[in-house]
Amino acid sequence: MSVILSYNGAFAVTRQNGDMKDGYDGFYIFDTRFLKGVKLKLDKNSVLIGSSQDGPRKAYSHFSIEDEVVLLRKREIKDNWAYREELQFYNTSKRKVHLRVEYSFKVPIEDIFEVRKFGGQKIRRRIKSSLGDENEYSYTGKDKIKRNLKIKTNMRTEKGLAFAEITLEPLEKETLYLEFIPKISKEGLEIFLTEKPLLLPNVVSTNLTWLDRVFERAIEDLTALTAYTNYGMVPFAGIPYYACPFGRDSIITSWFLLPYYPQYAEGTLKFFAKIQGKKFNPLNEEEPGKIPHEFRFGELSHSRKMPFAPYYGTVDATPLYVILAAEYLRWTGNRELIEELKPNLTAAVEWILRRLKEGGGYIRYRRGLLANQGWKDSKEGIPTEEGTPTKPPVALVEVQGYAYKALMDAASLGLTSLDPKMLKKEAEELKKRFNKDFWCDGFYALALDGDNVPSKVVSSNMGHLLFTGIAEHQEKIAERLFEEDMFSGWGIRTLSSKERAYNPFSYHNGSIWPHDNAVIAIGLASIGEKEKARMLAEAIFKTAKFLPNSQLPELFSGLESEYPLLCPRANVPQAWSAASVFAFLTAVLGLKAEKELTVSPLLPENLEVSALVRFRGKAYLIESKKEEVTRFEERDI
Repeated sequence: MSVILSYNGAFAVTRQNGDMKDGYDGFYIFDTRFLKGVKLKLDKNSVLIGSSQDGPRKAYSHFSIEDEVVLLRKREIKDNWAYREELQFYNTSKRKVHLRVEYSFKVPIEDIFEVRKFGGQKIRRRIKSSLGDENEYSYTGKDKIKRNLKIKTNMRTEKGLAFAEITLEPLEKETLYLEFIPKISKEGLEIFLTEKPLLLPNVVSTNLTWLDRVFERAIEDLTALTAYTNYGMVPFAGIPYYACPFGRDSIITSWFLLPYYPQYAEGTLKFFAKIQGKKFNPLNEEEPGKIPHEFRFGELSHSRKMPFAPYYGTVDATPLYVILAAEYLRWTGNRELIEELKPNLTAAVEWILRRLKEGGGYIRYRRGLLANQGWKDSKEGIPTEEGTPTKPPVALVEVQGYAYKALMDAASLGLTSLDPKMLKKEAEELKKRFNKDFWCDGFYALALDGDNVPSKVVSSNMGHLLFTGIAEHQEKIAERLFEEDMFSGWGIRTLSSKERAYNPFSYHNGSIWPHDNAVIAIGLASIGEKEKARMLAEAIFKTAKFLPNSQLPELFSGLESEYPLLCPRANVPQAWSAASVFAFLTAVLGLKAEKELTVSPLLPENLEVSALVRFRGKAYLIESKKEEVTRFEERDI
């Protein structure tokens, strides 16, 4: 079992005993693995007694050494992005004890895509090392960026080895330490990351201890995945594969957190404005006005050997960006930021209009580096009813809903310099043809293929339509999602269990994703289906209660099992999964940002909630139980 530590863009993956094995274990920062192959060796027999974690940044393992000495092995990611280990030896016996300690390690300074073996790329490196007082490893990459790792320690060192011999008097303590300090030169990265303290106060409490722990764990995960940029706080998607800004993930995470932590939306909007597409480039799929899929910091990306600095292969991040700006304005009233971003929002809406025109009335995609370019972006994620891939160019059901809402929001809130009447007309025409082409007598098709033939597959995607306003059959969507083949008791499946492509342990074809369910819950609440929103929130909260550390992973199994079952490939921590618990709270409290902040709760029978919500520059304490608001008062921020 792995232990993950994370802070402000840096993270470490170790075993419970503190060692780093092969595979993904290691110490990473900015898509580079600086340290791997860590192994602690003693000249006496030791037994791991236990391990624990103190928040997202610290972990401990303790050992018994021949019933004479206790070793506490502490790991921590420091404020300066350093990875520090302390080896605290306690002699519990009444005799003198001698120990030899060896700590072996490797310094690969390798790109995350090499670790993942993604794209078949590999770089042969010559890493310079200077041992002695400096203990420094350095490498200047193909991207002309210099990456260094400096080691501070009170142990003696050779290449790849630190060692010490210690003598402990009876009841004496001695501490050895190693600190691995990475440094990356600023060329190409200076606009993105800075060093600032991360403080994320807890704003939710309940009368249920286990549910309080769910929210506390969500805050720990969000803190672990938050990076401070020169534009503000931006959530990274997840660890270990996706520890970087992802357009879709960062936007949805920030949207979920808006009533509680609006600083995420502000940072995300400003950050992605900086790297918004400006030209047509088929290599990285850039287009004018397009919001990127992801931005990587590693050598392969910045040397252009791989197209990820940034990569634009997504069709939903751009309309979602406009939606986030609209929701940010509704919740904060900060028109100044919207005016600052108006050129970016105008370019984003122009991208939507252009793609609608080019796609025969719908936003479509063809295969790029990613086979599918909505949130279900695995190669098998968009099947037909025969279980085969939908033929491109593909028009995804939820993306048309996002486009509709983006156009309507832009028109009603004056987000762009474009004619609001024209935008509304385009949105209304999209809604009319959408309901004609996607409706399949009881549900909305997952997608249209290149010949406008619908993939008549029952999926969770249509649930995303509920918050957008595009669907004429909202109640039927809500009913269909809660039939037995879709609702497992632990959440709504990504795909009906009746479909040929169904597999409850697959990535997108039958598993359950917390963020997917959270989007649906917000939509259910928005159309007045409060009871179903409550059922969904209860299901996901109950899932978190049963999972390790009360922590929601990227996905879990869609089986209707006695307990929720994990999927092997699920990332954890995952930003939009952590943020989803706040989205469910928004849904069951019935929070709406209109001219005034409105609350219309429907809470589970035994639940009482206290939440600090921000609206238009003020903070409000809301306390609620069942359908009653017991307190609603303004508080100092």
